[in-house]
Amino acid sequence: MADDSIRRSDPLPFYVQLATILRDRIGDGDWEPGGLLPSEAELGDRYGISRTAVRQALDQLVDEGLVHKEKGRGTFVSRPTSEPFRVQELRGFFEEMHRRGETVTTTVLRQELTVLPPEITPELDATMGAKAVVLERIRHVDGVPFVKVRTHLPADRFADLVDTELAEGTLYGLLHERHDVQPSGGRYRFHAEVADDALAGELGLCAGAPILRVTAVNVDQHGDPFEHFVAWYRGDEASFDVTIDRAARGDVPGTGPGQDAP
Repeated sequence: MADDSIRRSDPLPFYVQLATILRDRIGDGDWEPGGLLPSEAELGDRYGISRTAVRQALDQLVDEGLVHKEKGRGTFVSRPTSEPFRVQELRGFFEEMHRRGETVTTTVLRQELTVLPPEITPELDATMGAKAVVLERIRHVDGVPFVKVRTHLPADRFADLVDTELAEGTLYGLLHERHDVQPSGGRYRFHAEVADDALAGELGLCAGAPILRVTAVNVDQHGDPFEHFVAWYRGDEASFDVTIDRAARGDVPGTGPGQDAP
């Protein structure tokens, strides 16, 4: 292990020295991924520096993606994100995490019939005023909030989902079993943003933490759009691997001329 002390005669600021110490200790495995670091007060006492300096050191490690802060809980070592979601392989969240050997649990925030928002209506090839089943869920991976998802599904096809238990298992599995839906393609948009107070509280983050918002429309085996969702992924937990296939352009509603990336 590197020198585990603050050198008072060193010209480097105390917070830079502490960030180096903590970075080395994380690299040495003193705290496992997901492990809780000592509190700011404990670190300040341990290294004889102010809480301001401790906070600056932790903020630097947050910026590097090594740790993340959870509101009311503390600072945790981030889990590796070396295996990204493969967008070219259309799977539901449950299936993707199960493939990785992760345990997924779900908190259902909202499950009801609603009128499709005007901006979503054309995405689902619906008429104005059409009804949809709206689902809002927090998906947890190994007990840690990972993503919030808001899903709209056309009620003329999936009204039965309003009264279906969705806290366990896979939505795509249910759609296949009950409605013979086979997800066959989609269009995804990615947008970087920061968490507001409400979203930060739901995902166990500090307000202003980085979030990756994914907006998607998925189509079934007949090319009919069956799902619109917006997902807010924790920026310290998720990454995506996107494959671009020029030949497939125009197969999904909303693509085609004028939709190319710059």
